Amino acid sequence: MTCIVAYDIEDNNVRGKLSRHLQKNGVRLQKSVFAVEIERHAFRRFLSEMETITHKTGKVAVFSLCIGCQKNAIQLSLGSGEKHFYVF
Repeated sequence: MTCIVAYDIEDNNVRGKLSRHLQKNGVRLQKSVFAVEIERHAFRRFLSEMETITHKTGKVAVFSLCIGCQKNAIQLSLGSGEKHFYVF
């Protein structure tokens, strides 16, 4: 499943750790917004990992995309080979 993760974290160390974790698992859409592909059975573990990294500081929002939204998502490769997601 595809999830959109957005965060607002003031602590530089925590923000950096979360950013690196999300970059390993997904694609950066904006400075603090990522699209992440997660297997359904691993979703709770993914949330737990983020909670461990953030120590419940700051704000983190996770939006899972429904099947219809996933089908309407357009993936483009723009030169660097990285996938960029646009959802309409």
